[in-house]
Amino acid sequence: MEAGFLAADMLAPALERQKHWGSPLGKVLVSTGIMRSADVARLYGRQRGLPVVDLRTEPRDPALANPQELDFYLKEDCLPWQRRAGETIYVAGNPDAARTAIAAREGRHLPVFVTSQNGLRRLLARDFAPALTERARFDLMRRMPESSAAARLSPIQAAILALFALLLPIALLVAADATLKAANVALGLVFVSLACLRYVSIFVGLTSPPSPEETAYADRGSPADADLPVYTIMVPLFREARVLPILARALREIDYPASKLDIKLIFEECDPETLAAAKALKLPEHFEFIVVPDSLPRTKPKACNFALPFARGDYLVIYDAEDSPEPLQLRKAIAAFEAGDEKLACVQAQLNYYNWNENWLTRQFAIEYAAFFDLLLPTMVRLGMPIPLGGTSTHFRTALLREAGAWDPNNVTEDADLGLRLALLGYRCGVIRSTTQEEANCRLANWVRQRSRWIKGWMQTYLVRMRHPIKLYRSLGFRGFLGFQLLIGGFTLSSLVHPVFYVAAGMGLASGAGEPGQGALLTAFNVLVLISGYSLSIAAGMAAVSARGLFPLFGQTVMMPAYWLIISAAAYKALWQLVTRPFHWEKTEHGISSMVEGRLARSGEKSISGTSY
Repeated sequence: MEAGFLAADMLAPALERQKHWGSPLGKVLVSTGIMRSADVARLYGRQRGLPVVDLRTEPRDPALANPQELDFYLKEDCLPWQRRAGETIYVAGNPDAARTAIAAREGRHLPVFVTSQNGLRRLLARDFAPALTERARFDLMRRMPESSAAARLSPIQAAILALFALLLPIALLVAADATLKAANVALGLVFVSLACLRYVSIFVGLTSPPSPEETAYADRGSPADADLPVYTIMVPLFREARVLPILARALREIDYPASKLDIKLIFEECDPETLAAAKALKLPEHFEFIVVPDSLPRTKPKACNFALPFARGDYLVIYDAEDSPEPLQLRKAIAAFEAGDEKLACVQAQLNYYNWNENWLTRQFAIEYAAFFDLLLPTMVRLGMPIPLGGTSTHFRTALLREAGAWDPNNVTEDADLGLRLALLGYRCGVIRSTTQEEANCRLANWVRQRSRWIKGWMQTYLVRMRHPIKLYRSLGFRGFLGFQLLIGGFTLSSLVHPVFYVAAGMGLASGAGEPGQGALLTAFNVLVLISGYSLSIAAGMAAVSARGLFPLFGQTVMMPAYWLIISAAAYKALWQLVTRPFHWEKTEHGISSMVEGRLARSGEKSISGTSY
């Protein structure tokens, strides 16, 4: 108040919030936008009688810091600054907390000056960018090479593929009819098995007892605000200037003490426009901006890996730029983690779309998401199967995320891969009943780019995990191994081959297959595959949209066969890119829905034009 940062009538509400949230007053004032981190540092120094260092005008001596000690600097919010009179002086965001750790590291007590916490982290991100980038790109490859998608095929897989390429022409020459029929039946069984899993999900997903973490918040609520832990929110951004106001509003509406939110907006160095748009929003300083230096692969998982060392929360969630999570979602995740055991490493929230009724494509997309997140994933959790995570609204125990090696920068569906890697390490992932609303892709070309990237990533994940199939079976058990084969392998394979059944059935009928000796049984099998596969999947879609209350979509489920055909087109593009551009991240364009302008208006911000994609 003496310094002029807080008016007299603001003191009582600030102190009440401090008491209720259980955070230092400085964090409360910074997170509510009343003060800046640099202002708190100056007042802290005045109160403690310590010198205050502005790292922008009083630079550090670069020879004093060791990149190998980066984790220590980040953990303790400190850094060796300068030498004076033969003594190393440290700066810290909280000298009282850092002083003991520095003395233990250096073997003696050293002077510790005050600096802005946010300014210190910005300096660490900038000055240690080469070390952070190298870690983001190669850490998983070094620690767990068998889990890295950097190599598309293992030597054994390459040998098997070469052998298959050699034997297939021979089999076609020697017994073409028998070979094609056997392949036809095998692929048909895969297609029907996946459809049966979808059908089973109706009964297991809607009627079986939920897991403890699914109902934890409804059963027990969340801890009091003062007892809630720090929660990190990471949002990787690339060419997302247009939707930033919507994102900012959604994050500010999250029902969680702002002083305990550690929000990281992650920008690419080659995208200054989005960073400038974020700065123009003038967000409170618990929104931290992290700029990732340009390097290949330019992927979301690499950006998340770069930012992960700065995460201060016990728990961490990933959101996408177009996300609007339910305000209670973090509290529901905390309740789920407390209800689960120490092996619960992650919980996945449900995803669906606010523009689900915009056009035919968004309606089909919404049906697919409802069936996947509301039925299939809960079914796999309840049956004890590992789940492929959804890429957003995935909540982690931060320590276990780091133990698992974080994200594979070379896998373009990084969370599907991570969910399986956690299972191999003996951990499990659950689901929670909380929805994040996203923007459904409403343009076909943009949808194909997004879907081909997803399928390519599932192909990468399947190849990585099948490098050691026996080890995978032993780690996951029969049910887990079967679930992996059906969902990751079966979905990918059926996306590629199910149009073949149209062709095979059509050719059989056209050639008079109803006559004896003309392949009547095989033609009937192909027709049955198509009818049963689509019927079971349509039934699952109907159940999912009904359970979610999207009743106008009930009749739209009969259009799923047409939707699956364009999925197949995306799958063939994915296969081509797996060979030619395996690590290329195809950018999905956001902010193109006709509903975006209305959401921008509700966010109290004008549309930011000129975004390039």
